[in-house]
Amino acid sequence: MKRLLLVLASILASGFAKSYFYPEIKTDVYLQPDGTARIVQERTYSFNGSFSWAFVDLAKKGSSGIELVGLEELTDGGWVPVTGLEVEDRARSVYVRWGYHAQDEERTFRLEYVVSGVVQRYEDVAVFYWKVIEDEHEPVASAEIRVFPPGASPSLFKVYVHSRARPGTLEFSEAMDEADVVQHSIPGNAFVEVRVLAEPGLFDRAQQLPGKRYQRILDEEKRNFVLNNVMVFVVLPLGVLLMLALPVVMVLYFYRRYGREPEVHYEAIYEHEPPRPAPPVAVPGITYQKIDKGTMYQPVMQGMFATLLDLANKGAVSVEETKEGRKSKYRFVLKDREKLERQDEFSRKVARFFFSDVAGGDELTEEKLKKYAEGHSTELKTLLGGLADEGRAWWETELKGPLLDEQASRAYTRFSLLTTGVLVLGGFLVYLALRRVAGNAGPLPIILPAGVGVVELIVFLGVGRSILRWQPYGLLEHLRWQRFKKFLEDFSAIEQAPVQLLAIWEHYYVYATVLGVAKEFFKNVTRLAEQRGLAVPVPAWYIGAGGFQAASVGSMGDALAGFQSFASNMSSMMSSFSTSTSSGGGFSGGGGGGGGGGSSGAG
Repeated sequence: MKRLLLVLASILASGFAKSYFYPEIKTDVYLQPDGTARIVQERTYSFNGSFSWAFVDLAKKGSSGIELVGLEELTDGGWVPVTGLEVEDRARSVYVRWGYHAQDEERTFRLEYVVSGVVQRYEDVAVFYWKVIEDEHEPVASAEIRVFPPGASPSLFKVYVHSRARPGTLEFSEAMDEADVVQHSIPGNAFVEVRVLAEPGLFDRAQQLPGKRYQRILDEEKRNFVLNNVMVFVVLPLGVLLMLALPVVMVLYFYRRYGREPEVHYEAIYEHEPPRPAPPVAVPGITYQKIDKGTMYQPVMQGMFATLLDLANKGAVSVEETKEGRKSKYRFVLKDREKLERQDEFSRKVARFFFSDVAGGDELTEEKLKKYAEGHSTELKTLLGGLADEGRAWWETELKGPLLDEQASRAYTRFSLLTTGVLVLGGFLVYLALRRVAGNAGPLPIILPAGVGVVELIVFLGVGRSILRWQPYGLLEHLRWQRFKKFLEDFSAIEQAPVQLLAIWEHYYVYATVLGVAKEFFKNVTRLAEQRGLAVPVPAWYIGAGGFQAASVGSMGDALAGFQSFASNMSSMMSSFSTSTSSGGGFSGGGGGGGGGGSSGAG
């Protein structure tokens, strides 16, 4: 069984890995006096893997019909007719398919066919316009095309090559009876067509069409040449410039003019007390300048848990430890609804969420939180986003004005609109240029600029938020809270705190939780108590296993650390559900108007 699986895996691997390209395609075009063209084409295939068939689908567009003359393969003994040839004369093409066996090698086949009614004879010019390499094909390393009119055409013999590959070489014989074209590195699905202009008298057996066409054709080719050069040397670079360089310039300009923070006279290294008695869940509104609801989920969630601890300090909630074997679990218990109703609106809203929406009663456990989060991610994100907005509004009311400079906010709006417009315009120009020069490259001309544009828009709108700046009073309040956070996590500052800090440490712990430094603060408090030979008082609202008040600070630390860890993980998990954040998780040339074309393939 194992051997069979290995064989199947080997077959599948080789099937997926195989590929081919054309090292060389040589095409000879013999134009006839009756307006037909005999085309002899040698196709060299370079196979990587195992191949057993190939096809060429010759489009009839621009002709009155195609007749296959023959298909041969080059062998050590010369050209040998291919057996088992399948030819299907369809309404719009002639489909040719043949079989062989090739494994990691090169094989050359010669295809010969006659195209009827392909030369258009006017009074002043005869025109042959044909795709000698089809629309759909694998990459071609080198293409050689030779065109032979019925005789020498010294007074009029012009050849225009239309291709999505870079220009090659074009040479005429001295007798003006042959034109040679060479091109290299032709990408997949990029046709190559030739437009040959010759003396109309050479095609005396072809039907003459009324009117003159020579000058019109010259004008078309001139437009093609100018348009191609404009696309390659003007439109494409301009589009790239608009998409890559101009947004950077705009960010720098708007930041230098609007984004520099105001000067405030504040030199304190630490704030030893909370700058003001703010609701814990509102604190992120001042510690974060730019409110992005996706990135605010975690700090707001931390603020909600800090609110539970604040309610515990006020006697409305308790934390209880339970034992399941050797494993400890913790729950928040709503003890006093009357005290809860006397608290601020933020506290009541957070309590309603935890005890009514999540717990469905007075006991909140980790299991209930997990179950709610799994089934109500949308509702939770809506709640967190709303609390973030309400927290910012609380600060604007408290400080009696907007936190951010209104002029800078308007500038950011203008920057966002201009950046969006510039990226759309630049992407459109790149699309136009790629569609012109990349040929039949599938959806690439639209996918490439659209994909790059979307990524750039996200990046530049994010970077552009540096344009926003604080009002002076908002910046001062922001700095004070940052210094208070630094005090909580820096032991050298805690070490200089008065003795009474140990008696009320749980009040500081509330803000340490919302500021994301609860672990560091509790470690510093414990260390300070040991250094001074004192005990850290355990809050009255913590009840250990068995219903008694915790006897050691160690169990208290484990309890709060466990919930703090869960709070961080759950909020990160919620942020990962958001489409507006990238982090989070938790533990859970012209042409195409000629005749011919078609497709080719192998397998």
